[in-house]
Formats: sequence, C-alpha cells, structure tokens
Amino acid sequence: MKIHVPDTAHFDALMVDWIDGQGRVCAVNALEARELAIKIADGESLPLERIYSSTSAQVLRGIARGDQPVRSGLPVWVNSPQYSEVPMIATVAADAARGIVVIKQPLPASVLGIGPELAERVEILSQMIGAATEACWCIEFLEPVDTSLAEDEIVERIFANQSRWRACNEAMARLYRVPDGTDFNMQPVSRYFPATEINRQMVRDLVRSNYRLDRAVAVDRRHDGTEMLVENDFRAAIKDGFLVRLWGTTRDIGAHREREQQLTDRADTMQDILSAAPDPILVVSEDGLLLAANPAAESVWGRTAEQVLGRPIQHFIETRQALDKLRQAVLSGEEGDGECELAVIAADGSRDVWRFRAARIEGEIRRYVLTARRKARRRARSLTEAAS
Repeated sequence: MKIHVPDTAHFDALMVDWIDGQGRVCAVNALEARELAIKIADGESLPLERIYSSTSAQVLRGIARGDQPVRSGLPVWVNSPQYSEVPMIATVAADAARGIVVIKQPLPASVLGIGPELAERVEILSQMIGAATEACWCIEFLEPVDTSLAEDEIVERIFANQSRWRACNEAMARLYRVPDGTDFNMQPVSRYFPATEINRQMVRDLVRSNYRLDRAVAVDRRHDGTEMLVENDFRAAIKDGFLVRLWGTTRDIGAHREREQQLTDRADTMQDILSAAPDPILVVSEDGLLLAANPAAESVWGRTAEQVLGRPIQHFIETRQALDKLRQAVLSGEEGDGECELAVIAADGSRDVWRFRAARIEGEIRRYVLTARRKARRRARSLTEAAS
C-alpha cells in the first residue's frame, strides 16, 4: 500500500529524514539536523544507526530496500545527542526522488508499553553514563557472534563481524582524542580497537572467562593513530547463544605503567649500586628494625640478610641506645656531619667500633639509611718514638 504524504515543507514541527535504496540516511530537515546535531552534505549519507536504535534501523532498512511494505504509525527509537533513546511515532512513505521519507514526532513512553518508572530509569542511566568522568563504551554487533563456535573462530568474528559503537560517552571521546565536532559513535570500531595480537589475546581471555573480564590490558589507537595502553572492564549481552553486545569502561594506564617501569629501573640501578658498594649499608625502620642490608654488610659482619632482616638493630650493636644515637646523628646531620660511633657485634662474637653516617628517608613510613665505615685503630707508638 502506498501512503500519500503531503509536502514535507509543512512539517516544520516534525523531524523528517530521507532514506535511500541502500538503507542510508541521505537527507534530514532543519529540525532533525538541529535536534540530533547532525549534518549531511550534498552527495553524502549516514548509516541508519546514526539516528535510530539498531532494531528501528533494521526495520527501516528493510522498508527502504523493499523487503517490507511502507507503514504508518511505526514506533521507532531515535538516538539523542545526550546518549539516550527517545521513543517516537513515525509515518513512512515512498519518495520518488530519494527512496522513502520518515516523518516522526515524540511519543510518550506509555504509548509504547513502557511504564513511566522504567522510562525514568532509562533516562537516569543514560544521563549518568553521559556525565561520567570514566570512559564508558558499548560495541553492538550488527552481525551477532555465534558463541557455540570454536574459541579461535569466536575471537576472529568479534573483530571481523560488522559492529558499531553505541552510547559511548564524552569521556570516551576525550580519552581517544576525537576532534571536536566528530561523533565517536559514528567512527569504525576497528579505528580505535584494532585486531592486534595483544587485543586478540585479551578477547580470548574474555571468551575463556565467560564474557566477564576486569582489568584486561589492550593496546588501542587514538584518533590520530598513536598507540595507547589501556585497561578494560568487559561485560556482554548474549541472546539465544549469540553475542550481541559488549560494553564496559576503559582507562589509560600508559603513564602509570611508564612510572612503574621507571621505578623498577631505578630500583634495579640502586640495587646494583648498593651491591657494588664496598661499605656496609643498612636501612632501618623508625622503630629500629633492620629492613635491608647490602652484600658488604653481610660479608663484613658475617650474617646473611635472612638472619638479620626484621630484627632490631640493637641485637647486633653493643652500644646502648643505638637507635637514639642514630636519630641524633640524623638531626645533627642537617647542620653537621651526621655521624655517630657504634660498636658492632660480628657473627663470630668479635666487636669493632664503626662510624655510621645516618640519613632519613621521608615518606609514608619514615626510614633511615646507614652507611658504616670501620673506625681506624690507633697504632702503638714505636719504642724509638716513645724514647724520643
């Protein structure tokens, strides 16, 4: 049945778009362009999913291709710039020049059989996602993935099957440095989530974890093509054995991992330096427990690190109130040499006086670094020197 529609110029208060025979939006009226923040240049077109939900898009695509008859009173869901879906009632008619024309007006949720409370919850969730500071995303598979296939085939199809971004928020666009005025949701999924080996392994882990995975590391690409190390939390929607949707959150962990590597490199360097130092070096906690000792300390005093770590330093020092003396040395070190003399008891029971230089390490837990040098013993004067 062919539905006659008057000149659309009279529908200034209604949203109108035209869909060509390929099932793409080729034109919109001024109201729809303004309300949905879209613009179509002459000769260009947009996928239906830019304006409609996936279900509504499938129905309209079937009508545009002639697979289904034109209809009036068709309920559709329209994607708003605020990442929510607005229920509308549409009249679809044939247009000789541009395929079909779709004329819409907002429709109360109750008319579509959705209770006011449910509609309000959907609106609240949409607003929360849109305003979230963490990057939220959703990948919708226009070609659902059969989860009964072999693992490798599932992984391959997750990357190969036709899919699109849906309801990705502003934080997601900022994270991937999408230029102002460019809709992230209209970009190809593969542009930011390429089928690299590390990403394939992440998806393989997702499949093995029954499509629920947290803190999964991937290497994505920003809008300009530069790589970005990210961490994802994944959830999935599976209907009738087919994966139809993945969603979750993404965090840029590149700076964090770089900082971790820098700290690890610095720790390795310091360990090499301490291992090569000829003088004994100790690290002591605020309450006097030995936290670390370099190889020179083990060699000179005859005790391995396993034998002394975690024990009070006073157990190995004969001088009374050794910790107080070290603390005093730290305080005097701010104005003087910061040293004190302590008698150390070696593993064989021998005792020698050592000069300790103490320095404080500030942080959440205060610690002291001690560097020891054996105090030079006075040599007895020769008889000749005594007689002179």
